[in-house]
Amino acid sequence: MFKIRGKIIDKQIETIENKKGGDPHEKMLITIIEAGTDFDNKYQFEIFGKEKITVHQSNVKLDRFATIEFYIKANEWKGRFFTTLNVKHINLEDDITTNPPF
Repeated sequence: MFKIRGKIIDKQIETIENKKGGDPHEKMLITIIEAGTDFDNKYQFEIFGKEKITVHQSNVKLDRFATIEFYIKANEWKGRFFTTLNVKHINLEDDITTNPPF
């Protein structure tokens, strides 16, 4: 498992058609900019499934800092590899503007 800290800059929920005729699937995509580096490293994370989205949705707030624990998953398809960053846990940091440390 990996861990990264950054500012949440985008979130999207997509509905994916089930090709086998069942109910459609949902996935949430979260984009962050990594904190503490000299570069604007952007990462996009995926939360797959309605139940998991419901669990994590309260911890995804735009323009807030969060620490994300995640797994890296890679699949090969037709000789090419596709990599996904799957969220395990999101820890939203306190908003310093509303909760000053002093």
